[in-house]
Amino acid sequence: DATSLTESSLARQPRVYEVWHHLGGRNRFLCGGRCMTGPRHDFWFSCCAWSFIIIPTAVFFWQCSEFYLNSNLWLWPIFTGLIFLSTVVFMLLTSCTDPGILPRFSLQIAVHGLEQEVADLTGAPPPRWSAETNEREVPQLTEELASLGYRWCTTCKVVRPPRTTHCRECDNCVLTFDHHCPFVNNCVGQRNYGYFTAFLWSVACLAVAVILGLLFFAVQPDDPKGGDHHARHPHTPAHEESWMVVLMIIVGIPTVILSVMVVGLAIFHVGLQCAGKTTREFCNGRQAADTSVSICGGRGPSLIHARDRVFVPGV
Repeated sequence: DATSLTESSLARQPRVYEVWHHLGGRNRFLCGGRCMTGPRHDFWFSCCAWSFIIIPTAVFFWQCSEFYLNSNLWLWPIFTGLIFLSTVVFMLLTSCTDPGILPRFSLQIAVHGLEQEVADLTGAPPPRWSAETNEREVPQLTEELASLGYRWCTTCKVVRPPRTTHCRECDNCVLTFDHHCPFVNNCVGQRNYGYFTAFLWSVACLAVAVILGLLFFAVQPDDPKGGDHHARHPHTPAHEESWMVVLMIIVGIPTVILSVMVVGLAIFHVGLQCAGKTTREFCNGRQAADTSVSICGGRGPSLIHARDRVFVPGV
């Protein structure tokens, strides 16, 4: 019947994430469109971030876990492990969450009802077609909207609401854009800024736990009974312990330097939140006219509808 034919034809249509290269920017989708991340050229920056998280933590557990578990400080590796897990979770949430992409006009007309949804959420005027050119008209923004920060994006063919910026790396407009972070392989905006700040503080706490744990382990005295082995590694020859110390120094010095930078960045974002600014506004020396759109406000729904089926001519 007609209903079954309609369902069959709809099932053959691609989903948004499958035709994103026609309708969106450089972002990539994972897990069948359920996760979104940034462009491919951020791969090595992301590898550096993961290495900074995993390698020092692995050295800590490899060298120190036996000592702490056999002493009265057995809670220290457990606490460190929990902080490590929270760091990984917030890293993945920041990296694999839609940061608040404002759909391009081509996507808005491909997904049923998306034009009105975007207009209602952003307060921007809905799109209009030109009968002469058969393309979208460039809207004439009122003085009130222009003074609030509404702007026309020539790439996405949409009206950007206040604090929305077109990211050159991802090639998308992002709501309440803070910055593009290659180390998390994603933009940081309205929908993942909370995850990003939680990630920064988790990394800072993990760095403190690992560094203090390694330092406390390193300054422990030799076996008070005068044996050939140290109390820290009762089953390890002395010459192997010297290599362990060298390894901890090689790993520890870069970890301390990077940790100071991460803590500074976390404190910097606390200052931005108190001042009601984004990173981009701080760097440009500008303040948004409409400060009611806060980076710490509600995340709001994702507007890209990655798993919706769409009709794209020629695809």
